[in-house]
Amino acid sequence: MTIASPVSGPATGEGSSRTPIRDLRIVVPARDEAETLAECLDALTVAMDSMRCAGAGVRVQLVLVLDSCRDASARIAARAAERDPRIHVIEGLHGSVGKARRTAVSVALSLISEGDPTAGDPTSTWISSTDADSAVPPGWLLSQLEFADAGTDLLLGTVNVEPQTDAPHIEARWRRDYSSIEGHPHIHGANLGVRASAYLAAGGFPPLREHEDTGLAAAVTACGFAVHSTASSPVLTSARRRGRTPGGFAGYLEDLCAPNLEPRDNRDTAIERSRA
Repeated sequence: MTIASPVSGPATGEGSSRTPIRDLRIVVPARDEAETLAECLDALTVAMDSMRCAGAGVRVQLVLVLDSCRDASARIAARAAERDPRIHVIEGLHGSVGKARRTAVSVALSLISEGDPTAGDPTSTWISSTDADSAVPPGWLLSQLEFADAGTDLLLGTVNVEPQTDAPHIEARWRRDYSSIEGHPHIHGANLGVRASAYLAAGGFPPLREHEDTGLAAAVTACGFAVHSTASSPVLTSARRRGRTPGGFAGYLEDLCAPNLEPRDNRDTAIERSRA
């Protein structure tokens, strides 16, 4: 997804907050992602452990929502949850990534640490979103925490695409059109972070089949919260060209395969931030 006229730095809106983050919740929707889910969860475990080793003093929980899975995703998720009590698995028949991601956030925000009166405060709670076909870098959560503590309410990150031996030109064309710079114009549910207070004020992820990440970004921006686009901690994501919906990132990559066709730029979902 892309948005036009990006904010090239933390924008101080009415809802922006410099309240230190005390709770961090990771949300991951998955639908038949057995091929990549273990790698995704392993990468997130490393990222959670990196926060603990850094002495961040932040409580971390991960909520994985399995949406209508028919493959081995549930077994893979169950094994991961058995090994790590920070991982919580929810199964359901949501039928859309928007509903699944929205459910994941709802469950994540309900995970209150016992005996701490500050637990659950939306201004000090951060929501980190990624996808089950993606692998975050070890410092991903620490990077998001740094931006959040500096006053960012919505953080939009970048992605790198896995190399594909069957279509090597895809990565080259993708890199030609992609902006991996600070203030970039992209929105990816695979690399997004938002303060819980901003998320709730904006109405959360809309329950859409696709572009729920773009919808949330538009709503948060319209509310006047502090938005920042960064390329500092890219997430490695699948280069598959048959996604769970007709559009989205997989549809964009499919267009890159057509030698005589310019890839669509998602103008139907573009957001002019200047309108906010």
